[in-house]
Amino acid sequence: MYPQVPQCENLEVRPISREADIAWLAGIIDGEGNLHACVQEKKSGDGRLKFLCPKVRITNTDVRMIKKVSEIYVKENLTFFYALNRVSRYKNKKDTWRDQLEITIGSQNGVAKLLKLVIPYLVNKQTYASIFLETIKWVMLQPKRGRMSVETESYIDQPEFSVFMQRLADERANFVEPSTTTRKAGVSLVI
Repeated sequence: MYPQVPQCENLEVRPISREADIAWLAGIIDGEGNLHACVQEKKSGDGRLKFLCPKVRITNTDVRMIKKVSEIYVKENLTFFYALNRVSRYKNKKDTWRDQLEITIGSQNGVAKLLKLVIPYLVNKQTYASIFLETIKWVMLQPKRGRMSVETESYIDQPEFSVFMQRLADERANFVEPSTTTRKAGVSLVI
């Protein structure tokens, strides 16, 4: 007879299945995902308000993958939306192309939360994701601006923001442009 062992009450320990799901999601983001940081503009009072619009998108033709991603997002309490990218909108489409389903997280809080979860498991996009998360955290610390505060300086105009955006651009420059890549079998890539 084995002695009775008390249950662990450590809330910091995440279940193995959750860790596996998050690691799987990181792999999907690494391969099929798009981390996108842009500045958008909208009308505010008598002027225009510029702001950081972060997005994490995953696009695929296999609806089962997108379904699994959505299940993880729901478990992690992340807000997301879907878009259907129809092949019919392309003029030079090929017969082998299929419609794609896209799942997107598009809020600063949501993207920050997702990046915190997956960064330890990312490979290709880990550096970019880390800079992206730093940028979002910095933006979230800036004073909030209301509808009528267009005449005050925006964080978009601050030198620190330009440095973040330049760091993101520099990291993105490391990504391979598929149209210029030469294929060679059995040869390790030299950078």
